[in-house]
Amino acid sequence: MFKYFIVFFVMNCYKNFYKFLPFKFFPIDNRKIVFANYNGLGYGCNPKYIAEELLAQNTNYKLIWLANLDKHSYKFPKEIKCVEMKSLRGLYELFTAKLWVDNYHKVSMLEKSLNKRKGQYFIQTWHGSFGIKKIEGDFHALKSNKGWYQNALKNAELQDFLISNSQFEDDVYKSAFWNKGKILRLGHPRNDIFFRKNEKLKQKIFNILGIDLDDKILIYVPTYRQGCALNNYNIDFDALKQVLEQKFGGKWKIVIRLHRNIKLRIDFNNKNFLIDATEYDDVQELLAVSDAAITDYSSCIFDFMLSKKPAFIYANDITKYNNERGFYYPLEETPFSIAKNNVELINNIKNFSSKSYIDSVDKFLEQKLSVEDGHASLRVVQLINDLMKG
Repeated sequence: MFKYFIVFFVMNCYKNFYKFLPFKFFPIDNRKIVFANYNGLGYGCNPKYIAEELLAQNTNYKLIWLANLDKHSYKFPKEIKCVEMKSLRGLYELFTAKLWVDNYHKVSMLEKSLNKRKGQYFIQTWHGSFGIKKIEGDFHALKSNKGWYQNALKNAELQDFLISNSQFEDDVYKSAFWNKGKILRLGHPRNDIFFRKNEKLKQKIFNILGIDLDDKILIYVPTYRQGCALNNYNIDFDALKQVLEQKFGGKWKIVIRLHRNIKLRIDFNNKNFLIDATEYDDVQELLAVSDAAITDYSSCIFDFMLSKKPAFIYANDITKYNNERGFYYPLEETPFSIAKNNVELINNIKNFSSKSYIDSVDKFLEQKLSVEDGHASLRVVQLINDLMKG
């Protein structure tokens, strides 16, 4: 009996260890900004493009980035100090920063007794874009996990600002984040890339991936599903390559960016036109240099449509996914043609009309009251400058 008491005592002490750390007594550094992306997953998404704009403006801030360095090696600008996400140092940086910028919730750090102090600000950029999948408080499965739900709710209470790109997203944030935080319709900084010339970026990425500059590429970015059932990702890539070359001309490569758990179960070696880009940090850069895109439910396709390049949906489990996750609106209301099998996908590409598609994209953006114009980073940095000045 005594040994069980010892085990319980030790575990309880470890669980409460972080509560007694003195970080909350350290002064707040009014020049420090702490960034994070997907709970430590590298250098990307909206926080990256905010940081890049801060660097471009030569702002005199201390930029800290929290990442999972023990699992991956990421490349950061030399002006950004990188710290292990879930370390004591990471907790210290958050407790002493004037500003947090994140595209995800901070549940993992809340479990280590993180709290926002008076004089600190939290900008939540999230990572959707006219996204169709229900999130946070609107995602019914989240509510069944009481621990996760309580931390998600607490995280929402810490948010001072949420960065939106449309009236549609304003409404989603109000509902999904329990009407916590001030919503600012500034646009998503990560989408500024679709309003720029990206020739140098294309050269860099094609060189990294081993693609000839004369080739065209389609990017396939499917959504992760519990269980990773491979039949959800069963595109006939040979037929896809053939129809792309017939419809649009040129020589095509298919760039695939999967969830890491799915990648481990798919063999890329037997088709030299398939390029595995799962480990590439920033999907936004991949999207920006792609000539076409396919996904099922990922919000990345709603970013990609800003380029007005061809985009398609391949989803063979729409009803099941909607029942489990839930949609904010039917897939049929998007500008994208929908395929539930390979025959439909090939036919949708064959019948693709650029003019009709662009008209649908423009109408969709107008209906959602989108503010995306390529200047979101400037607007968010102006907000940051105002906050840092107090």
